Amino acid sequence: SAMKITACALTICLLTGLPHGMGLFIYFILMLSIIMVAAPGVPGGAIMAALAPLASILGFNDEAQALMIALYIAMDSFGTACNVTGDGAIAIAINKLFKKNKL
Repeated sequence: SAMKITACALTICLLTGLPHGMGLFIYFILMLSIIMVAAPGVPGGAIMAALAPLASILGFNDEAQALMIALYIAMDSFGTACNVTGDGAIAIAINKLFKKNKL
């Protein structure tokens, strides 16, 4: 989530002319990392938690924040699908591995 938010934020900064220096984004990434630890595990929870640093650190206005929410929600379902598919693949592998050892 932090990588998706950072990539989208950088894109919006580049498109709208907002400041996007290396030091500013390192500070944003560090703050975002702390916030992501406490982000709720619900769909869209990470972007809702990230709205405060987007506004205070990067200077996003309401329109830029709305665009961030739309971009994140559009991408979030693909990340969830990859996570679920990976969990299922690991479960199948573990099941096959330990099925041989049963009596």
